[in-house]
Amino acid sequence: MNARIDVWVLGASVVAVLLYLLFPIVVVIGASFNPTTALQFPPSGFSLKWYQEIAGNPDWINAFIVTLEVGAITTLLSLLFGVPAGFALSRYRVKGKTLVTALLLSALVAPHIVRAVSTYLFYVPLGLNNTILGLAIAHSIGGIPFVVINLGASLRSFDPTLERAAVIHGAHPVRAVLTITFPVVAPGIIVGALFAFMQSAQELLISIFVLGTLQMPIAVKLWEGVRVAVDPTLAAASSLLVLAALGFFLLAALARRGAAPAPNA
Repeated sequence: MNARIDVWVLGASVVAVLLYLLFPIVVVIGASFNPTTALQFPPSGFSLKWYQEIAGNPDWINAFIVTLEVGAITTLLSLLFGVPAGFALSRYRVKGKTLVTALLLSALVAPHIVRAVSTYLFYVPLGLNNTILGLAIAHSIGGIPFVVINLGASLRSFDPTLERAAVIHGAHPVRAVLTITFPVVAPGIIVGALFAFMQSAQELLISIFVLGTLQMPIAVKLWEGVRVAVDPTLAAASSLLVLAALGFFLLAALARRGAAPAPNA
């Protein structure tokens, strides 16, 4: 009897948490279909006019383009530095490994305002403020840990003796990594890349400090919209971001499911 009660309590708790997490998403998506200029939920009707407003507004289109540009460069930089770092930290005895890992992960826990101000001051003499590349470099500081973490998790489930056996039988070490190790850890790399892109798309403070308001990614455009005038256009843009995030998480889940289990030696 007590066990059954515990199961019901646990189930109710899970449902309550899910409802708490999903409610804001439902409200935002619902408000985006409101036919009037009022940002309200539930909507008084159904209309796609605010999505059409975004599609016909050059400022919103440019914001999405800037977001894609910065996100693509951020993802590339995160992979360029995160993949070698993930391999080194997971497979080799690196001096100061604990310190290096802590420094990498500190980007995820450090207050964003601290990172934003320090990045701005660091960029001033370099002339990287107000540049797409400068913003992408700043965002990649937060993207690299996602690549390192997910790649490390994949490598921990991989049996390295398979790679060593290939080398012993005449395969070049690089070829052994590419043909044996990489197919197993590729899903982890893909997941890390997706998370790196998403954290870039939603980053606000660093984007404001580095890029300003001349070239605005979508997060800054939403922030500016809240300051100027609140209307369902903001809900429509937010809904597009939510749907993009859900799509990325679905791709990440599929990548994880597609990962072949590491065979045992």
